[in-house]
Amino acid sequence: MAVVVGKDMATGSFARTFADIDLDDGNEDSMPVDCNNEEAEEVRTNVSSSGTSKRKRKSGQESLVDEQIKFVGEQLGKIANALEKFTADNTSQLYEQVMSMEEEGFDEDLLCSVLDYLGSHESEAKLFLVKNKKHKKIWLQKFSQG
Repeated sequence: MAVVVGKDMATGSFARTFADIDLDDGNEDSMPVDCNNEEAEEVRTNVSSSGTSKRKRKSGQESLVDEQIKFVGEQLGKIANALEKFTADNTSQLYEQVMSMEEEGFDEDLLCSVLDYLGSHESEAKLFLVKNKKHKKIWLQKFSQG
C-alpha cells in the first residue's frame, strides 16, 4: 500500500500531532444559541443535514478508493499475464518446426545447428516460427550458405 498511497507526511506549519490541537480553545468564540428561537431550529437542521452530507462524501470517497484499488488490481493482473506470455517456453514448438524441415531434404546436423542458433537468438526464433514452409526453406538455405 505504501507504494500506491505513499508515506508522505505534512511538513512545516501543517505538521501537527494530536497533542498540538487544543480542543478547549475552539469554543471560546462561539455564540450561545437560544433554544426557544426558531432560528436555532434552522441551525440545528442545517448542522444535521451537513453531517449527513459528510457521511455521503465519505462513502463516496471510500467507493472511489475501492474503484482505484480494483483498477490497480486489474492492471497488475494484465501485467502478470503479459509476463507469462513473454516468458513462455516455445522451445519444444521450435524443435518440432525445425526438425520437420528434414522432410524437405535438409541434413539433421544442419537442423541441429539451426536449432542451437535460434535457441540463442529469440527474436529470429519467433520470426522462424511464424514463417510458412517456403520461407523457412529459403531461410535455411541462406543459413547453410553463410
